[in-house]
Amino acid sequence: MKLLRLPSFVRRSIIFVLLPVTVGLLTSILVLFFLLFAFGLLLSNFTSSPENAFLRFYRVTAMIVWYLFMECVGLLAAATLWLITCCGLFRNLRWSQQLHGKIQYIWTTGVLFGVRVFLNGKINFPDCSALRSGPMVIISQHRSFFDACIPSVLVGKAKGKIVLRHILKSELLLSPSLDLFGHRLPNYFVTRQSSKSAKEIDAIRSLGLGLDNDACVIFPEGTFYSKRRFSASLTEIEKTDTDRLLRVQKLKHVLPIRTGGILALLDATPGADLVLIGHSGFEKFSSFQEIFANVPFTSPIHLTLKRVPHTEIPATDRDKVKFLDDLWHGVDLWNEEIRQFS
Repeated sequence: MKLLRLPSFVRRSIIFVLLPVTVGLLTSILVLFFLLFAFGLLLSNFTSSPENAFLRFYRVTAMIVWYLFMECVGLLAAATLWLITCCGLFRNLRWSQQLHGKIQYIWTTGVLFGVRVFLNGKINFPDCSALRSGPMVIISQHRSFFDACIPSVLVGKAKGKIVLRHILKSELLLSPSLDLFGHRLPNYFVTRQSSKSAKEIDAIRSLGLGLDNDACVIFPEGTFYSKRRFSASLTEIEKTDTDRLLRVQKLKHVLPIRTGGILALLDATPGADLVLIGHSGFEKFSSFQEIFANVPFTSPIHLTLKRVPHTEIPATDRDKVKFLDDLWHGVDLWNEEIRQFS
């Protein structure tokens, strides 16, 4: 996107100016819709069906307004923390990073609260006690924008003192809150399909150095699942590793892991445990079209997590890839079981 190519100051200025204008405009639309909704309720029983297009549009618009409101809250929090840290002078100190991480947890929880209230997206959270202490490398399934919030929420629920690092796609810089907090915490924004892949891998590896008691999150699929992307992944793997192709071609609900980033992290942090996060239900949040077609959601979103001790992780890259593929296949099977049960 052209906006991402602009200097940070210019990009942020444009977004910060447009944000309150957009919130005001969408709030006005919501008020208008509420009046129309009340008028229609008086005239007829047209609101009886949960599939009513008017109500679906109202729910989705309300969620957008809520998200933009959370962006405004995030900006105010970032400004407050900037003052607390003496205009950013102490932002790299441990207490500052923990405070930023706490606000990030509150912000992501707030976004998912909107999903619950406006879209009826109930989330069943697992026991998070395994995430209380590091070091950990966390690999998380990726089906929508909202599931990018999940690792922060799970680590926050564990109530430890971990500072979470993220490898995120550069498109998320369009979120003002993620832009500001993402650059104050030790995160890295990956440019997908970059011509400088070796440089990207080195940056990811450096993020894993000095992890100590913290954790680093990576979304190893690289993008949302779709049949087209799955087919493209298989074609890419077939060119370099036919043995691996046989392992991953039967996956149904997840994309094969892109191994470069995760291997770099494991290489940088040999003493870190590996955590897998899987979920079922976020596939209905993959686009505005999917959300509009399925809202209000009737099935809950299920989450699973598994912590693997670092002593079980093989030594060589080839064995690590097979090990990761087997674990990822387990996430895929869990997804299949959830769908059959539902």
